[in-house]
Amino acid sequence: MLISLLLEFYSYIVLASMVLTWLPVNGTTRSLRSLVAVLTEPLLQPLRKMLPQGGQMWAPTVLYFGVVFLRRLI
Repeated sequence: MLISLLLEFYSYIVLASMVLTWLPVNGTTRSLRSLVAVLTEPLLQPLRKMLPQGGQMWAPTVLYFGVVFLRRLI
């Protein structure tokens, strides 16, 4: 139960990281991007290395669906 809840929360954080890339950078979005990056980059960096050249931009999407899939397995 707790793991499922944590995975759901993390999926929202990954989703927020994708949405924040569409917004202009200002004081508010900069601080949110920093917070979200601290939480998502530890998983995104290795994922970007595994994806083929040009596929790195899809890393947040792959991570999001991976977390959602893992949550449904649990």
